[in-house]
Amino acid sequence: MPVHHAILKVGLALNPSSPFASGSPVATIPAHEVVAWTRRTGSDRLLLPPIQRSLVWRNIQILNYWDSLLRGYPAGLMMVHPARSAGSGAFLARTADGVTCPTSAGDFQLFDGQQRLSALLLGYGHGQLARKLRLWVDLGVDSEPGSGLLFQLRVSSSGQPFGYQAAAPNQKFSLGQRTSKIEAWRKDRNLATFDPREAFEAVKGSDVIGGVCTFPLVELIDLVAAADPAARLKLLQDTPGLAGERLDVFLSALDGALGRPILFQRIDEAVLAEESEYIRFFGRLGQGGTALSQDELTYSIIKHQYPEVHDRMTEIMRGPAGRLTGEVNLVLGAIRVAKVLSGWKHDNIWQVIGRPNPSFVSQLKELPEVEAAFQELIPSKPGGRLVTVLEGIRERLVYHRDRNPGGLPMMLLARIPHQLVDVLLLLAHLPDERPGEDPLPAFALHWLLFVSDNDRAASHVFRQFVEARPSTLAGGLPTWIDQFERDGIAHPIPLPARLPAILDEVRAGNHRLREWSERFTGLDADADRPKGNSLRVLSSQRELIKRALLWLQRKQLSESYPHFDPTSEDDEDLPIDLDHRIPSEIFGFHWRKRFHRLAFEDSDGNFFHGRNRVGNSLGNFRWLDASENRSRSDGPLEPDDLVPDVDPWNRLIEKATWDLEDAAAFQCLIDEQTITLFHALLEEGGIARLRSSNRDAGESEAARSTEPAISLSDDI
Repeated sequence: MPVHHAILKVGLALNPSSPFASGSPVATIPAHEVVAWTRRTGSDRLLLPPIQRSLVWRNIQILNYWDSLLRGYPAGLMMVHPARSAGSGAFLARTADGVTCPTSAGDFQLFDGQQRLSALLLGYGHGQLARKLRLWVDLGVDSEPGSGLLFQLRVSSSGQPFGYQAAAPNQKFSLGQRTSKIEAWRKDRNLATFDPREAFEAVKGSDVIGGVCTFPLVELIDLVAAADPAARLKLLQDTPGLAGERLDVFLSALDGALGRPILFQRIDEAVLAEESEYIRFFGRLGQGGTALSQDELTYSIIKHQYPEVHDRMTEIMRGPAGRLTGEVNLVLGAIRVAKVLSGWKHDNIWQVIGRPNPSFVSQLKELPEVEAAFQELIPSKPGGRLVTVLEGIRERLVYHRDRNPGGLPMMLLARIPHQLVDVLLLLAHLPDERPGEDPLPAFALHWLLFVSDNDRAASHVFRQFVEARPSTLAGGLPTWIDQFERDGIAHPIPLPARLPAILDEVRAGNHRLREWSERFTGLDADADRPKGNSLRVLSSQRELIKRALLWLQRKQLSESYPHFDPTSEDDEDLPIDLDHRIPSEIFGFHWRKRFHRLAFEDSDGNFFHGRNRVGNSLGNFRWLDASENRSRSDGPLEPDDLVPDVDPWNRLIEKATWDLEDAAAFQCLIDEQTITLFHALLEEGGIARLRSSNRDAGESEAARSTEPAISLSDDI
């Protein structure tokens, strides 16, 4: 047994209040004493300054840092300064657990090294990461070849409680492995449902997928701290397959890691004297590691000036409002809205309506009207208008069978871009027109499906709000969407009444598969603003297909997965797969098999080049429960809400060889379904009703003169 360090339980051997008592600007402190330094209460603590960025290290970076400590590599330089006011900054800091607190005499703040410190603390089960991550070591196997790890370190999370792949710690296990483990967990515990966070708190080493002799790292750290041979012997006796020699080798390496000296440098007082220098230095430090983006630097400066902002974001992310967007984007969006609502004037309107940057937030305290509006949204105390606004937005947008049948399911809400969140925060300050129909869900759906430039769309809404604020939401949305289309910000959409003619176009086709530009051309009467693009783009871009189907299947998804919340901070699995109705193996077979799969000569390569374009269209997809998708494989379809009559589809699926009529049916079925779904998005989604009353008068007249071929609304 190695000679172990007595750590944590007996406190610091070094007086943390004076690590630089000798007058030297540097000090070396063993890793375990650094951990104890962060765990002290009252005074003489190692804290984080409010300016610190969010935690950004991924699983592999955390494991690599621990691997470096275990190998005896240098632990890296960390920079600190006394916990006092830096320029106009407040006497506030954050604990290693992320809680804002007043500073005390003798406290130091960690200016550089937060990612490494957080990784170190995670091994002890402490710090901000410990709420959602856990470190393990498997002493029953050699480390995975190519992993670069000396020992087989593992990681699990609140969303992946049974661990990530040993050879690729950032990657989840296959869906089949995860599902099998979940089902076994439920069966063993007689659980009706699976809660990943509850499992995260309860898993043992034997539950980690692929583990042999797997232990929480903190358990072995405690064993080193105890320096008790009897505890080591008991661990060996209780763990079949654990070799004493392998255990001793690891404990020796761990003992060395915990005693590894970390070099601390005290920042020169001159850097702290001026706030501008302090902020500049912080921005420069980011260039040496994981670079700070401009938005991250902007948010860091805000936290430096208003330390409680971090606490408000934690409350929001963990509260009913949830993670509608990341905390950086949410705070910057709040300031953007505050600039407009405050009535602040500036010669350059882009200063008023644009996203804040480091230069602007550095002078925020010199703009009392903007600062007041910002602090009304995000105050220093719990609560604030932003919480109320976000909860209101969530209530107005989320699908509910009775209260909000046109709303967005949670899985689609999680895909809202941050620019739309900025706009929603702004629009929430217009008069609430309910109990009539709320146009906000339709506006959000239109944005998600047809807006092609999020930045320009948001800037347009903010500009209009400043220059000609509408009296009601319903009054502003149609004119804004008109402008989106005129400026090329969004794809122009046709009137629903024009779609039956496109159905006739589809049905008049033959086995020849259309090029992308040839599809739905009956909507392109206006050459300058071809409305067919809205359908062509929506039907072919995979992300837009996913969004459209999430909304179209909102009732099924919300009822089947009522507890799944992708806006939480857990890395949960999406419980559904995007499934081809006609499986890709049926139409996308390897071309060498064509003589057995096609009963016609594809002399010009039309089917070869066009089959994936048609087969990967909106009309050939649906969201399907992941386990059902695996069991279906390439089998026939069962009727569902979107396609109740599956006989024509199954005739194609079950035929071993396709002739010309089958190729024609392949295109016709998928394009018909695409148009049917498009119609539902426009009508049931309320998008068509967002059109201004004076728009497309000519198209409307033409539509009235056309007898609809079918009643599309009956098909959804």
